[in-house]
Amino acid sequence: MHRIDTPTAQKDKFGAGKNGFTRGNPQTGTPATDLDDDYFDTLQEELAAVVEAAGIPLDKAKRNQLLEALFRLGAGAPAIGVPFFWPSAAMPNTVLPEWSGMVFLKFNGATFSAATYPKLALVFPALLLPEARGEFLRIWDDGRGVDSGRALLSAQGFAMQNITGRLRSRSSPLAGGGTIVEANGAFILSTNTGGTYVTLAGTSGSANADETTFDASRVANTASETRSRNIAFNFLVRAK
Repeated sequence: MHRIDTPTAQKDKFGAGKNGFTRGNPQTGTPATDLDDDYFDTLQEELAAVVEAAGIPLDKAKRNQLLEALFRLGAGAPAIGVPFFWPSAAMPNTVLPEWSGMVFLKFNGATFSAATYPKLALVFPALLLPEARGEFLRIWDDGRGVDSGRALLSAQGFAMQNITGRLRSRSSPLAGGGTIVEANGAFILSTNTGGTYVTLAGTSGSANADETTFDASRVANTASETRSRNIAFNFLVRAK
């Protein structure tokens, strides 16, 4: 942007180097300030840039677009292509009046059109939003080595921390008892449960035995899936 700089501008009206306008004075022969195309172009583009930065298409029939743009920008509208969390199932443009003219998409594995959302296509050139529903997000390793070998936007399957336990047996069976003397970790020892045996000579009988079971919940929190503590949020991106 620039201040008026035509030959008829009032020099230094607002301070050194800060020209202004004059209506002129016929008695002193001072002409009114002329306006040229360059100055009008500057005003037009400066104002239009604010409106377009807020994601509002210019509309000749409207007279409040600059005000609408200021409201939107002041409301902290997210930039196009930047993912963000949202605490509602309702889309932001239906909740906040300042964002009513914007378009938001979910990260649900859907494709989109570059013709419809050209700026979003610059951020996601594959024209595909990753499927993130029900998933955890992990910051890209970027060479640190904690989660090496990962590409940006790549998915990773589940895994769980190793669970261990130990069984310790006697060197030889004792009459009336089993052979396991200790179980720890995820193992449970139940002693003196009835069981059958077969000798090397082929005879069989009944005697007390040890029974061990494995239960990971003894040493870890368990569920039908491996997960961390979490809070469910909607995950969106502004497309327009």
